[in-house]
Amino acid sequence: MNQANRPKKALRRPISDQNINADRCIEVVLNLPGFQEDKELLDWMRYAYAYYEAGEYSKALQYLTWSLNRMPALEPYIFYYMRVCERVLAIPLTKEEVQYEGKLARYRALPKWLRWTMPGFEFRVRCKWCGRYTRYIHPDVPTFGIVSSANSCMSCGRMYPMPSWVWDSPDGRAYSYYRMSFDDEEFYEEFERDYDPKPLCQRRRK
Repeated sequence: MNQANRPKKALRRPISDQNINADRCIEVVLNLPGFQEDKELLDWMRYAYAYYEAGEYSKALQYLTWSLNRMPALEPYIFYYMRVCERVLAIPLTKEEVQYEGKLARYRALPKWLRWTMPGFEFRVRCKWCGRYTRYIHPDVPTFGIVSSANSCMSCGRMYPMPSWVWDSPDGRAYSYYRMSFDDEEFYEEFERDYDPKPLCQRRRK
């Protein structure tokens, strides 16, 4: 492709700066018939949200599975979160990652006042693409539209490695797809398998 005609990759701006509405990603589920009347289901989804955002995939998957079994109508809205969890959990931890989890558990067990007196703990989260532990990067950190590691996994190099309830929602994925926010084909291929979008984004048009 001629460089002058190459599609421009758009920046991935913070949620507050763009058309995708973080509240809508939650409201669409809240508005499902019977959802808000089921208090236990509400609690399960709150836990699923919190654990997913924290990168605690096993706990998130547990609550997502319970929620889906209780209300099958949730499937179009939560299947991708479940897929991410299952993909990550299927990847065995390395010896170093097992040791890191032990250190993290001991750190979290400390009283908060004691944590404040200690050097900062390097918090890591398992990459939602490759399953390896990588430094935590806020999902909204931009890549400035160039090849960089500003928001990339230290292991696989794929962009936006952190789990995000908003960005991994149907709306969030569609927004990233049409803005061509990713530099790898895997994201676009997976999205097209899930939704068969029409029209295709500019990057994927023949």
